[in-house]
Amino acid sequence: MKKLLFTAIFGATIITGCKQQPKTEKTTETVKTEKVTKNFSEAIETAHKKVVFLAKEAIQFNAVINFGGNEILNADITVSTSSDIAKITYKNGDEIYVDKQDIFVSDGLKENPGVRFHAYTWNYFFLFPYKLNDNGTKWDFNHTTEEANNNLKTAKLSFEANTGDAPDDWYVVYKNNESDLLEHVAYIVTAGKTKEAAEADPHAIKYTDYKEIEGISIATNWDFYGWNSKDGLTDKIGNAKITNIKFVEGFRDGFSIPKNYIKK
Repeated sequence: MKKLLFTAIFGATIITGCKQQPKTEKTTETVKTEKVTKNFSEAIETAHKKVVFLAKEAIQFNAVINFGGNEILNADITVSTSSDIAKITYKNGDEIYVDKQDIFVSDGLKENPGVRFHAYTWNYFFLFPYKLNDNGTKWDFNHTTEEANNNLKTAKLSFEANTGDAPDDWYVVYKNNESDLLEHVAYIVTAGKTKEAAEADPHAIKYTDYKEIEGISIATNWDFYGWNSKDGLTDKIGNAKITNIKFVEGFRDGFSIPKNYIKK
């Protein structure tokens, strides 16, 4: 990621003198600053303090997610800030372990067809501001929507082939014009369906109620909507409450998948 560069040119201090009466002559100190404009995704990363976030080992939070009036997830989630490992503990005690591209589940989830979706999706939405320039990401910074009343800056994120579990997914990202924090993100989910079917039913997640966790802004409320390029956000279809957020240490050392858990 390009960094904000500061170039300073300081005038040299010249000291001259003679043996009997020393005389000091100073030039005026001149500072010249050159600002390199960050691109769209880098501005979001800076606003969300990516460098500070990634210096932490892992983060833990509770997520209660509802769609269509039904609770689809109520779990404590611990995920490394680099996103390679995670542990999801459901309210009823069932567990999912994520180890890079592999997931392992307790016996109560072995027949659940949605575990892979749950294993990766909510972690990704939580970590989204820190995943914008991962390997395999592709950006269209000139992308615009057809919305008549949208005054937010937008760009489109897609992926190179064979990137992650769902390389055909894409995201249209909106950022706050003043803070550069995420406002909302339109997306398609191709898991279990064709790209064409997914693009016929895009959704969006709106990030609100930001709170400072050790100086880092994290959204504690996610509202889910239907979305299209012409109207933007349409009907509200779901919500997620994110609570008990804290950074944790020792997660990696203590990460151990129970031997009787089933690989999915």
